[in-house]
Amino acid sequence: MALTFSLVSLERVNQVVSFLTRAFGITKLPPNFSPEALNWKYFSPHPWWPTSRSYILEAEGRIAAHGCVAPVRFAAGERVLESMVIIDWASGKIAPGAGLLLFQRCMELQNSSLLAIGGSSDTVRILPRLRWFAPQADFHWYARPLKPWRRFLRSKRGLRDFLKFSRNLQWRLFPSLPAPGGWTCRPARADDPVFTPAGDFIPILRTRSWLDYLCACPVAKCRLWILEHEGVPRGHSLVADIGGSARVADFALAGLPAPEAATQAFSALVRALDADGGLVEIVAGSSLAQDASAFQACGLRHRQSAPVWLADPRKAFPQKSTLEIKPMLGDTFYLYDPSNPFQL
Repeated sequence: MALTFSLVSLERVNQVVSFLTRAFGITKLPPNFSPEALNWKYFSPHPWWPTSRSYILEAEGRIAAHGCVAPVRFAAGERVLESMVIIDWASGKIAPGAGLLLFQRCMELQNSSLLAIGGSSDTVRILPRLRWFAPQADFHWYARPLKPWRRFLRSKRGLRDFLKFSRNLQWRLFPSLPAPGGWTCRPARADDPVFTPAGDFIPILRTRSWLDYLCACPVAKCRLWILEHEGVPRGHSLVADIGGSARVADFALAGLPAPEAATQAFSALVRALDADGGLVEIVAGSSLAQDASAFQACGLRHRQSAPVWLADPRKAFPQKSTLEIKPMLGDTFYLYDPSNPFQL
């Protein structure tokens, strides 16, 4: 069966949505499939992608697979490494293997690599069998309650909810939040820079234009924060508010900060978010041990992990290197169940 690979036009979006809802077994459209979200994901101008980003493989006018490119860049010394995450990825039954072929075709567009972070049970089952995908360090989620009582009031208030409230109250109070030292946190201004960390890993390359694109996400209320030490900007954080759950999509300090500096800076961020009466929890994620240490020192507890794979046909990434993975890659910082947006 001949398959055609092409960009999705605005006129065919409804056809793509119908395909995705069948493939995912969706009966009620989630927020990430709203018209505003689809326009932002698929068609809004992106600083690193010259065209729209929704692609299909089709046979005789029927969609066999779909994927949307979420561009990513890494910094390996002076080199910029192009990569991507494919979101809204699904394959139908009319052409076996079409989903994996779509992966290959998307990588060929920029002769780049491809990241797969977690995914469906089928994804987790299939990718480890493919030689062109190599496992990377797992991605981990952490969370801490901010307003246990507000969380409880939004529950059904059954026995399980009472027990969860008691546990969250304890987690809210212990351990106590570390002192922020000389670190403070403020909303970003239009002229503020963003920061790329350093260490024994391959960092994500941040640019202000990319973070501004992410901030425009219509699913979550996003805000870029600047982390200052003694009044000097030294880092940033991108935070998405999803129904009262503050998801830290990115947390980055310039250079190679000491562990206590990362803990103090993250503590300043938690305090700023805690001052927002509408936020009931803070959730953060990373593949890096140094981030995990700062999260845990600030009272966040491990919630779940997701495997990460890298397809790098050009061998552009240094072998056996650790990749920095954050929620800002792909769609994990704004996907949620409206009936239960919380981790805790």
